[in-house]
Amino acid sequence: MAYKFIYISILLSVGSPSWIQNPSPVLTRSFDAKSTALGGINSFEKSDIASVQFSYSASDENIFEESSILLHKGNHAYYFSYFGIPDLDNTIDAWSDNGDGIPTSDEIDYTRITSFDYRSFSFTYPLALTTSNMEVWPTFSLSSLYEESAYSVEISISKRMGYKNTQFIFFVHDIISSKWWTTNRTEMYLPFTELMVSSTHNNMNLLLDGILKGTEFIGKLGVDFHIHNNLSLRGGYESSGIFSFGAEFKLNFIELGIAVIPSDIEHPFKPTQQFTLKLLTDKGLWATKRLSP
Repeated sequence: MAYKFIYISILLSVGSPSWIQNPSPVLTRSFDAKSTALGGINSFEKSDIASVQFSYSASDENIFEESSILLHKGNHAYYFSYFGIPDLDNTIDAWSDNGDGIPTSDEIDYTRITSFDYRSFSFTYPLALTTSNMEVWPTFSLSSLYEESAYSVEISISKRMGYKNTQFIFFVHDIISSKWWTTNRTEMYLPFTELMVSSTHNNMNLLLDGILKGTEFIGKLGVDFHIHNNLSLRGGYESSGIFSFGAEFKLNFIELGIAVIPSDIEHPFKPTQQFTLKLLTDKGLWATKRLSP
C-alpha cells in the first residue's frame, strides 16, 4: 500500500512548478504540553477513554500563538490545530548592522521582526489500513499570508511495532502533499521520514525521535517520570539546542499539563510556554450522574 501512495505522488508531481521541503508539517508540531515538554515528541497515544483536550501555546513577546483540540472517541482520534503570526507591521528594527552593510544571522533579532501576517488551520486523523498496525493520515489545511490564501492536502503513512516494553512508530510524511495558492502558485512538498521510540521502565518512560529531511537530521529526547498516579514530571531536548520542561497533574476526570521552554532569540517561533486541559468525558458524565438526585 505504501508503495502505491509513493507511485501516485510521483505521478501527481509531474508538471508541478515548485518542489520544496515542507517547513512546518502538522504531524511533527507539538500538539500539547506533554509533547512540548518531551522535546517536541508526539507519542500519538491510543486510548479507549473518551476525552476532549484543549491546548494553547505562545512564544516570547507573543510573536506567534498556537492552539489545538484533540478528540478521542473509542479508538479514533481527531486533531484540530491553529497556528498564527498575526499583524506584525515593521521589519526595520530587526537588523542591527555592524557596519559592513551585510545582514548575518548574529545581527538579526527575530523578536523584532514586525512585518508578517500568517495564519493556518489544519485537521488530521488516522485511518487504519487492512495491513496490521498501519495508518494513513490525511491532513487538510487552510492558510493565509497577508491578503493571499491557500489550501493544502497531505497524506502521510505510519506503522506501529512493539517489542516487550518498547513501542516503535515509523512515519513517511508528505507522501502526497501539495498546496495551492490564490496567486496560482502550486507547491509540492518533499516526503521525509521519522522514527519514534518509546520505552517504559518502572515509573519512567524514555522517548527518542529521529527525523530525516533530505540530508538534515533532527534528533529529540524526552523523559517522563511518573512520580505518583496523579503527577508526572517531564524533560526534553532537541538537537538544535533547545531544552524543555513540564509537568502533568491529574484530578479525577481532569488532567492539566504545563510545558516551559526557556526563551531563545535564535528560535523565535518556538513556544516558551504551553498549557493543556484534558477532560475525560466518560468519567465526567459518570461523576455527574452520581451527583444527580
